[in-house]
Amino acid sequence: MAFSQSIGKAQTPAMCQFCEESKEIKWKCINCELFLCQLCCSKIHSKIKASMKHEIINLKDFEKEDFATLVRKVDLENMECTIHPKQKCFVFCKDCSEPSCSKCLMETHKLHDYKAIDEEYKEIISEMKELIKQLEANLKLSSNEKEQLQKKLSDGQNNFQETRDLILQAEKDMKEVISKHAKDLLQELEAKWKPSEYIIKTELSAITKNEEEMETKKNNLYRALQSHQLIDIFSTSKTLDKSLPHYSHKKIKINKAKFIPTNMEVKKGSQSVLGEIYTIPDLELINTYHSDLENVTDITFHSDKTAFIGSAMSTKIQKIKFETKSIKIEREIKTEVIDMALIKDHEILVSTGKSDLKIYTNDGQFTKFKSFSPFVTTSVHVTKDKKIIVGLVEFSPDGILVSKDSHRKIVIMNKDGDIQHTIEYDRDHQRLLTCPCRIKIFNDRLVVVDYINKEWEGRVVMFDYGGHLHWTYNGCNNIISDQVKFYPSDVSITSTAMILVSDSDNHAIHVLNPAGEVIVCNDVKVLGIDLPLSLAFDNNEVLWIGCNTWTSDKNRKAKIICVKIT
Repeated sequence: MAFSQSIGKAQTPAMCQFCEESKEIKWKCINCELFLCQLCCSKIHSKIKASMKHEIINLKDFEKEDFATLVRKVDLENMECTIHPKQKCFVFCKDCSEPSCSKCLMETHKLHDYKAIDEEYKEIISEMKELIKQLEANLKLSSNEKEQLQKKLSDGQNNFQETRDLILQAEKDMKEVISKHAKDLLQELEAKWKPSEYIIKTELSAITKNEEEMETKKNNLYRALQSHQLIDIFSTSKTLDKSLPHYSHKKIKINKAKFIPTNMEVKKGSQSVLGEIYTIPDLELINTYHSDLENVTDITFHSDKTAFIGSAMSTKIQKIKFETKSIKIEREIKTEVIDMALIKDHEILVSTGKSDLKIYTNDGQFTKFKSFSPFVTTSVHVTKDKKIIVGLVEFSPDGILVSKDSHRKIVIMNKDGDIQHTIEYDRDHQRLLTCPCRIKIFNDRLVVVDYINKEWEGRVVMFDYGGHLHWTYNGCNNIISDQVKFYPSDVSITSTAMILVSDSDNHAIHVLNPAGEVIVCNDVKVLGIDLPLSLAFDNNEVLWIGCNTWTSDKNRKAKIICVKIT
């Protein structure tokens, strides 16, 4: 390890300290502490009897670590006592932590515990070097952490600036009419970013302070190691602070924002003039479970860790309990299942793809709840106020193909199965649906996953009970193209009004706002989630994802994955 500063070079005099004439100084006598020219060193100094055994050092060796070690070694043999002049220290008093001469032993250090001075010297030097290594390792870790925080700061600032530019561009396009609203949005964006920015800068400041403390301590140690005055080594050792500055790294999450401008051509009364800012959600993997089903097309919770799961491919429903690392199957029912919904504790309604909507009761019985012949059920949902919503298509070998006489509708019933409302056409008497495979309710509006062909391509639509179509979502432009289609399979809605749609073949979860605009399209394959099918939230707002399996997979054991939305 090379020293960062030269040793003694700055103190070299302009002339030889022996002859006081020559400027060609090349040597230093360690014992005399004189700088010498070539002539004085070889012809005079070395011929003097008193200095014949003195240690002479070439000035070009001053920057080497071995030089400092050699100087200390030489001085160690001739170290004068600081209390008794002209007396040499030859032992180290362990009780007083200082070098001692023979007179010291008879006076202040009498009956104390001693140690060879060269052994103590070696231990001190070793401790200093080890502490330097520790400081350098900590500085390296600190530098890495600082670099990561700076990247987070840069990414957050870039996101902040990009979003800000979008807002300002929209403000420019709409001019003075929306100026006030633009200012409000900028304040909202700043309120989202500034707390994170403050936390990051505070962390950076703490790291910088720790670095400065460690650098100061390291430099003090270097200066002690570079000194040829042995008393500096022992003085430094006596007051040596071996503690390292404490720093506890905080886990920082950056909440990035997305600005979705209002489409003025289709602006709704509830929408803001300029647009809205949304925090882009992330998915954080919590746990992965392995079922014994070929796919998990439905997950319905009735408590935090207990749920019913259905598999269309395995033609069975299981009542399971999620344990720490595995799934415990409490009951299994062999049946066809297309969709299911919890109607009350431990009782579920099941759409089997046939005319009868069945109910599985708490006593383990599976009975008919209601027949919709000649239609077949394609989906079922139970609202918080116990309304039952069922998707229906007419019976045919291929229920997705739509003809002139086709009927594709949704019926809304009370808890006893009495039909109260039917939705099939919009206000212009145009058919709303092709094959409604999943249904959820959001603010008294229906959010429906609708298959549009036999290849299971689809769309997501929102309409109200009067048949007014509010929007249609056909997939995210970042993923969906002429080559890549949209394959929605389930929908779920968060308590913060985000609409989540699983996109099985694209291994994605689309996140929409209430207006059907995409906030983000998450590629969940990076989390180890392939072929996401079913979505369900438990009481703790944890998202559970039931998956499909690849036909090439010999085991065909579908995963159930829980993630946290952050």
